[in-house]
Amino acid sequence: MKEVVNNLIKLQDIDHRLNELKMQKGDLPQLIETVGEDIEEKKSESERLKEQRERMQSDRKLYEKEIEASKALFKKYENQLYQVKTNKEYDAISLEMDTKKMEIEGLEEKILKTMEDDQETEKEVQTLSEEISTLESQYKEYEKELEEISQITEKEENKLSKEREKISKNIEPRLFKQYERIAKAKEGIAVAPIKKSSCGGCFSAIPPQKIVEIRELNRLHTCEYCGRILVWTG
Repeated sequence: MKEVVNNLIKLQDIDHRLNELKMQKGDLPQLIETVGEDIEEKKSESERLKEQRERMQSDRKLYEKEIEASKALFKKYENQLYQVKTNKEYDAISLEMDTKKMEIEGLEEKILKTMEDDQETEKEVQTLSEEISTLESQYKEYEKELEEISQITEKEENKLSKEREKISKNIEPRLFKQYERIAKAKEGIAVAPIKKSSCGGCFSAIPPQKIVEIRELNRLHTCEYCGRILVWTG
C-alpha cells in the first residue's frame, strides 16, 4: 500500500506541474478555438450570401428575358390593333396590351428589388470579408504566441507525460480511474496531504483516529467532505 500511495503522490505532483505549464499558456488555446469557430461561421455565412446573390442575379436575368418576351407580344398586339375591324376585337387586343404592360411593370419592379437586395447583400459580404480578415490576423497572432510558449514548455511536458504514463501503469486500474474521476471533479487535485490535522484540499478537520489509520497505510482513505484521497506526508 505504501508503494500505491507513493505512486499516487508522484502522479499528483506530475499533474500539478503539467497544470502549471498549461496555465502558462493562459487562455490562448481557448481563444484560438473560439476565433477559429468564428472564422468558420462567418465564412459559412459569406458563402450562403454569395449563393443568395447568384440566385438573385439568375432571377434578374430570367425577369429580363420575360420582359423581352412580354414586350415582343405587346408590340405584336400593338400592330394588330391597327388591323382590327370591330370594337370587340379592339377591346380584346387593348385588354391584352394592358395585361402585358402590367406584367412588364411588375417584372421591372422585381428587377429593381433584386438589384437593391443584391447591393445590400454585396455590402454584407464585404463586411464579412473584412471581419474574417481581422479574425484571421488575430488567429495567427494567438497561434504565434502559443507556439512561442509551447517551445519553452514542450520538452518538460513530454518528459512529464512519459513519467506519468509509466507511473499510471503501476497503479491498479480501479484506483487510477478513481484518481482520474476525483481529479476531474476537484480542479485537478485528487490527492490531498494531511496538514495540521486537516485535509489539504478542503481544510476540513480530520478525526485523530482516522489520521492514525491513514498513517498505518492499510488502505486508502478519502476525505468525507471533498472526496479527495488523503495521504500522510509528514
